[in-house]
Amino acid sequence: MKLSGYGCIFGMGLQNSMVYRADFFLSLFSCLFPVIMQVYLWTALYRVGAADTSGYTYEQMILYTLLAGITSRIVSTGFELEVAQDIKEGGLNKYLVKPVNYAGYYFARFLGGKAAPVGFLLAVTAAVLAGASAVLQIRVEPLRWVLYGVSVILALALNFSLFFAIALLGFWLTEIRQLFGTISIVVMVISGGVFPLDIFGPAAAVLSAVLPFGYTTQFCVNIVSGRLGMQEIGTGFLVQLAWIALFTALHTVMWKRGTRRYTAVGG
Repeated sequence: MKLSGYGCIFGMGLQNSMVYRADFFLSLFSCLFPVIMQVYLWTALYRVGAADTSGYTYEQMILYTLLAGITSRIVSTGFELEVAQDIKEGGLNKYLVKPVNYAGYYFARFLGGKAAPVGFLLAVTAAVLAGASAVLQIRVEPLRWVLYGVSVILALALNFSLFFAIALLGFWLTEIRQLFGTISIVVMVISGGVFPLDIFGPAAAVLSAVLPFGYTTQFCVNIVSGRLGMQEIGTGFLVQLAWIALFTALHTVMWKRGTRRYTAVGG
């Protein structure tokens, strides 16, 4: 398929996201409660001196909590349910007989569906940073804001490639849709979407630096909070690209092997 075709798919994803605006805002509103609860919890812990957070100041922790909630929402997926359904119920048939790359199709639709919500959430992030500057007396360099945007774009690609590979397990497993809820929660926690993993000590910090999950949320937020130097940020970008390449290669192999054993019924 030509690039113009994927551009049309991107547009379809964008239109679809605009149709379900109420669903987006309701889901965003539901995310506020855990964030507010964490802010009150960390405030209480720091007040009594019971927070052992490996060097995170109170201001950094509150800023992390606010931005992690937004960032994890930005990079969240959701398409994996459709992929699993296509494989199980035969909806994959129509893609196999058309000159379209299945992964490319879903990636274009994924980006299109994210365009409007991400634009809104980045505006919310800017408001959070402005509020943090006024209330918490935290100054964020403009360059770090730009680098945060780059890291989020790479995190989107990384999360897509990760969950697309997981979804392709449907070629080998009869029913995997029930696992996605559990997997999403686990990934959100180990990516730093709830709290920074390095507060659990050096071992957790090393794991978060090596495994891909932290590069979808924790890495992005720590760019803004100032926890990372420029050299560490550059290294983090390279690690993000490496994991994107690895998972892309993985789901390419899985796709080729899976389609060989795929039974085209239904659809």
